[in-house]
This record gives sequence, structure tokens and C-alpha cells, in this order.
Amino acid sequence: MTLYRGMDKETLNREYSPSSCVKDIMPYIQAYIDESAAAYDLLAEQCRSGVKYGPEDRSVVDIFTPNGSGPCPVHIFIHGGYWQELSVRESVFAAPNFVAHDIVFMALDYTLAPEASLTEIVEQVRRGVLWILENCAEYGGDKSNITLSGSSAGAHLVAEVLATDWNAQGYEECPIKGACEVSGVFDLTPLVHTYVNDPLQLTETEVQNLSPANHIPSHACPVVFAYGDNETSEFKRQTRDYYADWVKAGHPASFMELAGFNHFDVIMELGNKDSRLFQAVLDQIRA
Repeated sequence: MTLYRGMDKETLNREYSPSSCVKDIMPYIQAYIDESAAAYDLLAEQCRSGVKYGPEDRSVVDIFTPNGSGPCPVHIFIHGGYWQELSVRESVFAAPNFVAHDIVFMALDYTLAPEASLTEIVEQVRRGVLWILENCAEYGGDKSNITLSGSSAGAHLVAEVLATDWNAQGYEECPIKGACEVSGVFDLTPLVHTYVNDPLQLTETEVQNLSPANHIPSHACPVVFAYGDNETSEFKRQTRDYYADWVKAGHPASFMELAGFNHFDVIMELGNKDSRLFQAVLDQIRA
């Protein structure tokens, strides 16, 4: 039985399983762990770990600061894991690269499903970004130069942050200078038919309200959209469609497919100073 865009449940499960494109997911997860551990070691004296931005146990941000007085640009990274896996501890692999370019790197954590609903996760992450906007100066950050990035579920959360009602938060316009959304899911409709929804238990209202494709903001910052060439057709389509909608709304954007990368290792290019992905983010910061 077809459920979405001519696909049955088995096909949808495969298309929305990033691991279907790789032989073994664990080497990539281990790379997150190892390179993040190395970042914590390398920047031990420049790291504030577990800084609270809210009451929840995982409402924390790990902050890596360059040497010097600042103020410096701030880059916020939001990890993926289908809103149900990973943490900030595996998500700071790019910190040394940003710090080396005199950028404050902040990795934002959040409560995972099923402990929290997706509605709660989105609001928690928004609170985290708002907290950073108001408090980054304490850590040498420049409030006027804040950028975001996220991978997979993290890309979805970045998109939801950009859709914040900034006027209601006391801002005349979007205070985010730029964003990078890698391999995201921007229309949640197909997920209700997949294994991904088992812990999420998305309602129809949540699918409508939490799909970035349904509420592209009228005023927004430039966005870099990207994915690896070794990803499923649906992950690629989701990014291409959202990129097209973003441009149609009149917002500045760029798009790149990175050859030789998959859903899991493409985001690690943020830790490579010579990569197209990092250079695109750096261009946003320096604009």
C-alpha cells in the first residue's frame, strides 16, 4: 500500500534510514566520539562545559572560546540523531577549527525523545538559542554575529529556530546572521509512516506545526543547504525542495552536494578548514 509519494512502508523506512546508504554506521559514530574527545582535550583550558540555559538536565551548552579578549563571532552547533540519539559530548568535533579562526563555538544539547515530545524539543532549543543571544557576551561572544549549523535532526531544529516569532521575543528582525542546514528533514509528513515515529509519536498537529516547509519566515538570514552525494533520494529531495522554497520566498541561500560523503560524515567537514562547507559558513560569518 502506498503511503507517501508512491512509496510503501518498507520503502519509506529505507529512504528515511540514513544508515541504509552505508555498510556500518558505527565507525562514523566512533569518529564523532573520538574527534570530540580530542577537541575537549585540546581546548581544555578554553572550554566551559555543561553551562545551563534551562531547568532540564540536558538544557546545557558546551562553550569553546578563542584566546584573546573578543568580542568574537559565535557559532552554535545543534546535533542530529533523529531527535532521539547522540548528545553534546559527541558533537564538538568542529570546535578546534572554529576556535582557530577566532570564533566562539557553542554546542547546544537538548532532551531526547521519548522523554520529550518534538514540540518540547523545538521549544527547548529555541530557549537555548535565545539564552545564547542574551548571554554570549559573558563568554567573549558578539551578539551581532551569531550563526547556526545542524545536521539531520539538527538541521530541522536550526530551521525551526529561524522560524521563531522574533518580534514576540523582543527583536525587530531575525538576530541570526546565517545558518547551515545539512541533510535535514523539513517536511515531517512521511516520518509518521516510519520507524522513526515510534519514540516520537508525532501527532497530525505536530507534523503541521513543526514542519519548517510549512512556515518559512517572511524575513530571514542567508542559509547554506548541503548534503552528501551518498544519501537516500528522500533526504536529497527534502533539502532540494526546502532550498527552492527558501529562494522562492526571496531569502538568500546556496546549495551544495558534497561528493564522496554520506549522511554521517558530511557534517564533519565543518572541522576541515579547507572544505567547501566550512568555507561557506566562514563566508557568512565574515560577511
